[in-house]
Amino acid sequence: YNDIKPELGDSQKIVYDAILKLGCPTDLEVTRFLGFSDPNKVRPRRKELLDQGRITECEKRICSISGRTVWSWRIR
Repeated sequence: YNDIKPELGDSQKIVYDAILKLGCPTDLEVTRFLGFSDPNKVRPRRKELLDQGRITECEKRICSISGRTVWSWRIR
């Protein structure tokens, strides 16, 4: 983690750290954890981390916030 941290933008670091701490969260769980009201503050950064290969899908499960079946994410 300390090796890649300097390569991440500030917003990416915040989302990466939240995923690391939460283990296998959904976008809305990360949003709530970070105290944001808009999940669009998380989704673009999560997509960037996914495209960079820094995170990957964990599992499809019921989100504790929305009650819908969605992907959760984990650190690669």
